Amino acid sequence: MKFTLQQNAFQGGQPAQITLPDRWDVQYFPLPGDYKPPLTRDQIKARLEAPIGAPPLSQLARGKKRVCILFDDITRGTPTQPMAEAVLEVLLDSGVNQKDIEFLCALGTHGAHSRQEHEAKLGEEIVRRYPVYNHNCYENNVCIGQTKRGFDVCINQEFLNSDLRIGLGAITPHTMNGYGGGGKILFPGIASIETIARNHTTATEFLQNNHLNSSQMTGNLAMKGMREEIEEMTRMAGPFFKVDCLYNSRLELIDLYAGDPIMEYYAAIPAAQEAYGIAPIQDMDIVIVNVNAKASEATIATGFGAMALRPGGDVVVVDLTRRGQATHYLFGSFGASTHGRMMGAMPAVRPEVGRYLFWMPYPDLGASHWFGELDKQVYTNTWAETLALLEEKYSQGAKVALISDGTLAYYRT
Repeated sequence: MKFTLQQNAFQGGQPAQITLPDRWDVQYFPLPGDYKPPLTRDQIKARLEAPIGAPPLSQLARGKKRVCILFDDITRGTPTQPMAEAVLEVLLDSGVNQKDIEFLCALGTHGAHSRQEHEAKLGEEIVRRYPVYNHNCYENNVCIGQTKRGFDVCINQEFLNSDLRIGLGAITPHTMNGYGGGGKILFPGIASIETIARNHTTATEFLQNNHLNSSQMTGNLAMKGMREEIEEMTRMAGPFFKVDCLYNSRLELIDLYAGDPIMEYYAAIPAAQEAYGIAPIQDMDIVIVNVNAKASEATIATGFGAMALRPGGDVVVVDLTRRGQATHYLFGSFGASTHGRMMGAMPAVRPEVGRYLFWMPYPDLGASHWFGELDKQVYTNTWAETLALLEEKYSQGAKVALISDGTLAYYRT
């Protein structure tokens, strides 16, 4: 049996081919959104002009002197470029001067991006014509108030100095928030490290107190504490026009919602549930999880795959990215004995997993803590090498699940 998997996001998009023995019982789980066509430029612009809970973008743009456009970073597969191009067309047609427009990468606590990474997200023409900045979670953040829980809300000063604020993101399943999107591009996207850490404790404490792991809560709106706090802070930040897309495993923009960051978010959720939900998977010997959209956060896939295993089974992660795993100043490791302030809050032990097999030609051993249980991790350079390890263990046959992108999918209930 042969399968084609989408790979190399923002690196040319070259797919990967894998083969599996005919004697194995293999089930393939695509995303429902893989069967939807991408939106055209005109369709995207039409959504910008018929937003939810806000005036049309062209109306908001009139007379504006300083426009800040946020976009999510390269750890997300969001097809940012078609949204950015459509937004710029509306802004310029509405009389905004090119010199008054800037882009700001909403990194949260991820590592700063180079021009090359900004180009991958926005396209060469935009990077050539407009200034593109990185958010700095440690500097240049202004406190705008306190949450009900009593901690300071501090956010990027450049964003606050703008008289038209636009965000470009995506609604996708999220391990701590139910779904990403909406105001999340502000918090944690352009917030201070202290504000981000305090907000994330809401999620980690909920998981710990209820003996859950984040994979179990992916795509589950019951994971609401962090999200409700984000919404509270988003309202404090003032006027903000949010554009959120849905996309498939080919990173094609298949749907779009725009307007008020909270109203458009919840309007999009039913479509997101349909686009990303797959049937629950259970009792598998092998779960092969393709990782493309969030290739630098492959830990999402390991937890997702582990939930579908029978005891002693193997999770196989397909991740060909050359970028390695994301630099993460909150949860990341920065040495054998040094780490971000919340790394210890990450659940890691999965007794049901026999092995984690990582087909990663470019392994990032400095980030191996993300996957937990170092003694179970095996890294391979080729699919042939990976398959040989599996065939040795499952020579008599195996029950196998193959997931088209485990960083976008969630299990429907």
